Amino acid sequence: MIPWWGWLLMWTGLVLTLLIVLSLLAYRLFRKAISVMHELSAVVDKTAILDGEAAELSSPQIAILAEMSAIRAHHESQRQRRIDLKRDRHDRRIARAKRITKRDASTVQWPESWS
Repeated sequence: MIPWWGWLLMWTGLVLTLLIVLSLLAYRLFRKAISVMHELSAVVDKTAILDGEAAELSSPQIAILAEMSAIRAHHESQRQRRIDLKRDRHDRRIARAKRITKRDASTVQWPESWS
């Protein structure tokens, strides 16, 4: 049987150990919170630059308030731009294919072992 003062010493040791562990965990959590706050302030500084540029960007036009002819012209210009890009892409592919396949075999230096 353990005397009463032994129990008192064990519980005191357990409570002190618990307090030390909790204080270490709280300290680590505090350090992490401070580093998060520093990172957050850096992000706020970077977004402040973007907020200044946002005022310079044009606001989107509302199609309901625009004239129908303006909407059609805008849509047609976008469609024409897509067609032009597609045609340019096609021309580049054809030019590359011609470069690859246009090879004169009579002017190529073949290895001697192939003869």
